[in-house]
Amino acid sequence: MGVKFFGQYLIESGEVDAEQVRAALALMDAENRSIGELAVEGRLISKADADKVNAEQRHRDMPFGELAVELGLLDEAQLDNLVQLQWRTRLRIGQALVRLGHLSNSRLEDLLVHYEEEQAPHRIENLALPAGLEENAIAPFVLDLFPNLLMRVARIATRVGVGEPISEAPNFPVQVAVSVSGQSGLVICLVGDEDFSRQLAAMASGLEPEVLDMEMLFDGVGEFLNVLAGNAMANVERNGVATELEPPRTEIDFESGYLFELAVNVGNAALFLKPI
Repeated sequence: MGVKFFGQYLIESGEVDAEQVRAALALMDAENRSIGELAVEGRLISKADADKVNAEQRHRDMPFGELAVELGLLDEAQLDNLVQLQWRTRLRIGQALVRLGHLSNSRLEDLLVHYEEEQAPHRIENLALPAGLEENAIAPFVLDLFPNLLMRVARIATRVGVGEPISEAPNFPVQVAVSVSGQSGLVICLVGDEDFSRQLAAMASGLEPEVLDMEMLFDGVGEFLNVLAGNAMANVERNGVATELEPPRTEIDFESGYLFELAVNVGNAALFLKPI
């Protein structure tokens, strides 16, 4: 896989092992706070108000802080202070590994330089759309929105890789697609293994992961795609491009289109886009 997280890079380069990375991630989970958590801890908003903003984020592509300001729960000065506090106190995976004694500071600095050089071609701003998607008005918005929405809806960190013409149907148990028809049609298909799909469906539905059957997994992934497509459509419709969203489906034609590899921190998944 070309696109990867720093932790994956460290494991593949032999600097640390998977267990050490898991320990670092656990330390990060224990210490890092979201803007909403910091706002609640600072008694700027209530837990109920934070839950309200989190629920609204499932339908709108806005960061927690901006949405809280729009809803009148925070003001701009409070948000600025929260962002600065989060930045000052946030523990990164490299720092966590150093604290746990698995890397030295000097080695971490060298590895970060090498990692950034290797991953530069995979940064969103450096990714060129495949030729078959260059004229599609919706595809750039889908790719830009996807990582942020997946994090906000399901707390799944994602990096999107280069899109390649599909050579064979992806082999994942959960495959769901929506189609956007109109002036700039596009099939948007998310495929994933059970771990990825269960996390996404559970967070989207608010149900416990263990109670979800396969039909619920498909429904949860489909609901996420509705949100993703809806936000992308809203962007192109501002430019006068008329679109219409069709319901999610599980029967997908993979004969043509482009598969984008995904680095995700839960399970495995890929994104398939096909102009229509």
